[in-house]
Amino acid sequence: MLGNLSVTFGNAWWLIAIPLFVPPLIAMSIKSLSGLGKVRQAIAILFRTTVVTLIILALAQIQAVRRNDKLTTIFLLDRSESIPTAPNWGDAMLSYVNAAIKNQKRTDDLAGVIVFGKEPKVESPPSLNPPQLNGIENVPDPEYSDLSAAIKLALASFPEDTARRLVVLSDGNDNRGNALEQALAAAGLKVQIDVLPIEYRYEKEVLVEKVSLPPEVKQGETVNINVVIRASEPTKGKLQIFQKADNYSAPLTEQPVEIELQRGINVHSLKQTITQPSFYTYTAEFIPDQGSGDRRANNNSAIGFVQARGEANVLLIEGTRGEHEELVSALRAKGLRVDVKVAPRIDAAGIVGGDQLPSDIAQLQPYDTVILGNVPKDSFTEDQIKILESNCHDMGAGLVMLGGPNSFGAGGWMNTPVEKALPVDMQIKAMKVMGKSALVMVMHASEIPEGNYWQKVVSQEALKTLSPYDYAGMLHWEGQEAWLFTLQPIGEKKGTMLRAIDKMTPGDMPDVDPSLIMGINALKAKTDAMTKHFIVISDGDPTPPTRGVINQLVANKITVTSILVASHGGDRVGPTWMQDLATKTKGRFYNVTNPRALPRIYQKEARLISRPLIFERPQPWAPTIQSFTEPTLGLPNTLPGITGLVLTQLKENELVELPLTSAIPTGQTNPLLAHWTYGLGRSVAWTSDAGRKWAKAWPNWENYAAFWSQVIRWSLRPVDNGNMNLSLRREDGKIKVVIDALDKQNQFLNYLDIQGNVVNPEFKGEPLILKQTAPGRYEGTVEKAEARGNYFVNLGARGADGKMIFVSGGVSVPYSDEYRELKSNPEKLAELASYTDGKVLSWKFQKDGRIDLDRTLNEADVFRRDPKLTPPSSFTD
Repeated sequence: MLGNLSVTFGNAWWLIAIPLFVPPLIAMSIKSLSGLGKVRQAIAILFRTTVVTLIILALAQIQAVRRNDKLTTIFLLDRSESIPTAPNWGDAMLSYVNAAIKNQKRTDDLAGVIVFGKEPKVESPPSLNPPQLNGIENVPDPEYSDLSAAIKLALASFPEDTARRLVVLSDGNDNRGNALEQALAAAGLKVQIDVLPIEYRYEKEVLVEKVSLPPEVKQGETVNINVVIRASEPTKGKLQIFQKADNYSAPLTEQPVEIELQRGINVHSLKQTITQPSFYTYTAEFIPDQGSGDRRANNNSAIGFVQARGEANVLLIEGTRGEHEELVSALRAKGLRVDVKVAPRIDAAGIVGGDQLPSDIAQLQPYDTVILGNVPKDSFTEDQIKILESNCHDMGAGLVMLGGPNSFGAGGWMNTPVEKALPVDMQIKAMKVMGKSALVMVMHASEIPEGNYWQKVVSQEALKTLSPYDYAGMLHWEGQEAWLFTLQPIGEKKGTMLRAIDKMTPGDMPDVDPSLIMGINALKAKTDAMTKHFIVISDGDPTPPTRGVINQLVANKITVTSILVASHGGDRVGPTWMQDLATKTKGRFYNVTNPRALPRIYQKEARLISRPLIFERPQPWAPTIQSFTEPTLGLPNTLPGITGLVLTQLKENELVELPLTSAIPTGQTNPLLAHWTYGLGRSVAWTSDAGRKWAKAWPNWENYAAFWSQVIRWSLRPVDNGNMNLSLRREDGKIKVVIDALDKQNQFLNYLDIQGNVVNPEFKGEPLILKQTAPGRYEGTVEKAEARGNYFVNLGARGADGKMIFVSGGVSVPYSDEYRELKSNPEKLAELASYTDGKVLSWKFQKDGRIDLDRTLNEADVFRRDPKLTPPSSFTD
């Protein structure tokens, strides 16, 4: 061995051949080569023996091994919420890493830094001269701690040709992954783990663990609200419980209740009588007395909820107040409770007027069905639209859409989660009844905050609202007027058009006439378009259009909507010509003061040009009864006439039922009433209106109330939960779901097929299947329940008789698991170190309590050479 270089053999037993073959070879060569002369003979013999020796060494797999003495140390810094802020451990960890790297004795060693919380991030990759850390740039989500993922990322980040060590700075309270498992993997790779525990203990901490309530109660029932509180030491404080229902919150008692907590688990109960059916949320807050020593307020509150059911409750959301009075009166006469809300409308300032619509899925739980009555899509946010779909599919509530000029495809509901939930599609494939629309958008860079961003947003939203059969084109300024994409059928090109808009940078257009003329010529060529429309967005700066161009627009029946944003010319330049352009072409004018209103305005304009989806005529015609299903049982064979409907197309799904159709317009089957089961809920599409515009004869029909009562009752959320008891328990970031099922004679119900959904705080539903684990007992697990908020579990069970039984419940996560531990876990970190022959380090403190960094560093060199830490070797054949 020479320095770090040594020789090894893969098949050393071949070396035996050298003494066996080389001496005889030399002896034979001396005799056979005797005539060559001594010098030539010696050279020949040396050559022969060298060749044979090399062949034998090759068979023995000789290798030169160079030992690399370099070391790479990666520091893993815990940045989760459980790390105390006093002392400032975040700064202390950075100071330690900076000093350790600065004090390393060898210049060829490498160092890197990984920070971790819910996920790990590389703050500084392994390098010879890593930069000093003045702060953390790649801040991880601190709500959870995953040391396992940090170790795994570090193992993948090491260079291949150095010895390797990890230094973990943490409290040991990880709540995701399996750190010990990753430590075993590190040991197998000869990676050493040193640990520097951050130790603490909350001596007088109080945690409100949960608010325990039954998942469902009946109207008039008295429930026990049990607040579970954990205290590390006896302490005093006040407890306040708030009740929230229908967007109204109030305390249950006039003053907070004085309570005295014993060490350990404390349960405080309060009785509450439920007088009205609704979805009730209860928030319990503990207020510690001054000087109590409770240091973390984040874990001093928890949430619970209960569903109180009474009569069937229906929510009607309408576009115009009083538009559905006849329907509401009919349903109430049949014993249904109906709440009516008016959707907000859109104007240049944004969403104005109307009532406050539900903004989370909990607010929809008091209602067994939601009716959308002639209300456009742009009155809702994207989250509210997702909630409507999830409330049906995952929560089992009904969803009914009534027709009207602002409903279905004419209301912009194409390509939305609500369309997915309904039994009809809003894009018509039969061209005989499909009138096309043509839209040209003119983009002019406007002087608004993030102007280019908003240009892209508004144009993309308009394009998304159009159907594949419509035409779309976009004009912008790039030194001259130009098509971003020419006016053409959208077809399957919508994705290409959206990507083109992403790359668009609209310029400051000096004159609007050339763009209008280009658009007019393109629109004139589309003779099969029933509506032709411009949307012009500008700050009013371009030269106004001439009278001749406006006359061309009017002559060709092309409407123009003009949107004025951030006008810097005042009334003299901006509103005058832009408003005049819209008025003379029978379009609409918006003077926008809030750029966030632009996407909704564009959606509205794109929706208004989709009027070909509406079919109406003066003379009424009678609907056709295709079949008698549950919502239409008992109806007479003839129905009152209608004078209009929104054109839709039945979904190609065997579950969809179509009891009523319209024979007009001809050319396809036009759904009038369609319904199906969607997930755990049911949805209904009625493509005419409820009696104000197209179905005026219906409110006076003697069966009007009975018809609508049957339709709405069919859609209601199922309430039969048989004799099934649902229990939910959250632990380790998961929700354990258990159902105990009995029949009416209290005998175990076995072999049930139980499945459903869990809806998380982001309104995303995930399937959940329960398996039988004991007589009458079924269990399942929701794997990820970490985010704060409410988790709703809804399950349906089908027995041998085919009957469906439904049960629902929920769990609230009030705060991260980071706030549940009252002390650090150095024992776990020591176990990690022991798996890999690493060291357990410790912080040293001065007399005044401050960290002594020099003494801490002197305890152990994290760049030390350890005989157990064998570096990888470089092999050369």
